[in-house]
Amino acid sequence: MRQSENHLDGIVLILITLNTCAVPECELPNATFSLPKWWPANVTDYRCSRPVLSNTCVNNDVDNFETCDAWIYETKNSIVAEFELACQEWKRTLVGTVHNLGVLLSMPIMGFISDRLGRRTAIITSGLSLALGAFKTLSGTGSTGYITYICIEFVEAVLVTGTYTSCFVLIVELIGSDKRIIGAAAVGISVAIGELLLNLIVWYIPYWRNFLLIIYCPVPVFLLYTYLLEESMRWLLTNGRKYEALLLLQKIAHWNQFAISDKIIDDINNESKTTDLVNEEKFNTKLLFSSTALFKRVVICSWWWFTAAFVYYGLMINSVTLPGNKNANFALSSFATIPGEIIAVITLDRFGRKKTLLWGFLFCGLCCVANGFIQEYKTASLALFLIGKTSISVCFNAVYVYTSELVPTSARGSLVGVCSMLARVGTVLAPLTPLLRDWWHSLPTALFGCASLSAAVLTLATPETLRRPLPDTVAEATALS
Repeated sequence: MRQSENHLDGIVLILITLNTCAVPECELPNATFSLPKWWPANVTDYRCSRPVLSNTCVNNDVDNFETCDAWIYETKNSIVAEFELACQEWKRTLVGTVHNLGVLLSMPIMGFISDRLGRRTAIITSGLSLALGAFKTLSGTGSTGYITYICIEFVEAVLVTGTYTSCFVLIVELIGSDKRIIGAAAVGISVAIGELLLNLIVWYIPYWRNFLLIIYCPVPVFLLYTYLLEESMRWLLTNGRKYEALLLLQKIAHWNQFAISDKIIDDINNESKTTDLVNEEKFNTKLLFSSTALFKRVVICSWWWFTAAFVYYGLMINSVTLPGNKNANFALSSFATIPGEIIAVITLDRFGRKKTLLWGFLFCGLCCVANGFIQEYKTASLALFLIGKTSISVCFNAVYVYTSELVPTSARGSLVGVCSMLARVGTVLAPLTPLLRDWWHSLPTALFGCASLSAAVLTLATPETLRRPLPDTVAEATALS
């Protein structure tokens, strides 16, 4: 939930804020956002150009124009107003791009920490680093405040982003295969709830500095993780820490009030016999490319992750351009994630990982492409948009589970981190897609559709992993083919 707020606070705060060009000699100092009656009828660019008036403010056609140097904003609560970003659309979208560049750098770093120091250490480190976000409220105004803001945004993204990936890997390794999908869905639904909560907070607390202070208040809760969060037993075993794994098993048995049978002890002993082989492979990325099947799998997984992130966040960002209230549209887009997670829980175990991912990408692609041709039908367009968002949410859940089951334990954290890093290329590009509407209003959704359809085709080349044990070594992972 906290991770969703870290990812999306920039989207919420940098929403398009309408403005008009201020003409001080014709308006009061406290003028509100509206197009004045005296504005010349032939001046259609009222955001970035102002007419050169003679002695009076009259509604007559004028021939001379000049660039705006002052603006009246729809609201003064936004970053766009305080940092004076009117008529600088690239600066507004750059905030999301800078954040995702930080995420891009973070993924391999946190993946390495997750594999070397443990899933628990990576989660606690990332969680506590969220406190950096509160320093964004100390940014000044104007261009100086803008530079300070994006610098803090970048550093925060580098240190924080590993939370979600590390949590997911920990859940996959902690719970049984029959509950793995439910655990993944719980993570996804918590993200959607975080998005809805984020939208609710900004609705009632619109001033961006107060909003940031409130969403970063719960960060000290992560200190409790030091005492409450346990390490992955599978990670302990594959790192030769059998004694700690047995202690963890005893804790689990005590919490759940069951006795540890001799068979369970034997299974752990047998599991530990493979530790030497796993350790030989650990941190050797070249092993992933020693097998043609694994190399192909890495390439396909990377495109899945790129597409899922690009389309998911792209639809989220472009939801505010739909007709109607921006906050309501953003909330609907966030809510569409929840049925997607529920569908994933039902279909991943019933129909398999491969079919779920294939049909999810296919439905999303078709909805996005079709949406571009029915923009004039607002209700139908919104319905297809939300179906596409639900479909890509199914894929987001499935791609995490499927990728984790296609690669060995010896490099799972690193590979998931690398795939997530490549996905962040998609999130770097997603904030820029609204600019494409200047060429064609449906170009962003058409682009999302084509990416989804290509990912669906690539899914045909991967093996099914339903009811197969998690591979610990490269040989076991290759055997899935």
